[in-house]
Amino acid sequence: MAQVADAERRLGLRLPSDYVAFLETYGAGGIGGDPLWVPPPHHAPGGDTVVGSAELFWEQAPESFSHLLPAEVSAGMLLRWGFIEDGTHLFWLMTGDDSDAWPIAELYEDGGPLTVHQDGFAAYVRRWCTPASGLAQEATRFVHWREYEHLMDQGLDPSTGLPWGA
Repeated sequence: MAQVADAERRLGLRLPSDYVAFLETYGAGGIGGDPLWVPPPHHAPGGDTVVGSAELFWEQAPESFSHLLPAEVSAGMLLRWGFIEDGTHLFWLMTGDDSDAWPIAELYEDGGPLTVHQDGFAAYVRRWCTPASGLAQEATRFVHWREYEHLMDQGLDPSTGLPWGA
């Protein structure tokens, strides 16, 4: 996958294999009604990418985010890979050379706190797609970014495929 190789070259690291496998299977897009967005690694036309998000975060972190991080976590240890539309930024916490061992960290735009989940990308996404026990939940839907743009262009709600408010 050329985008992965380009992103890894640009970032100087190897992206986690479960993220790469997800992209190879599903592509980039949103999951759920208040979507968890999984952007492509690099070169998405008109959209968010892992490379772009990481570089923007690293640029803005000293002024906007560093005060939200615990003393043992620097902004340079966080590689932003996605977000949730409620304002949650999603990162890999780069704790060593093995990207497959990086835990997932969440940081809320409105002031934190930084929450670390010790499992990786696939487990995080699986947990996102799994309803809480005992609670009724609609089926979780994945919308590829191209389909999302197509639905928006047609004036439809991408989370349902129906007209807004229907």
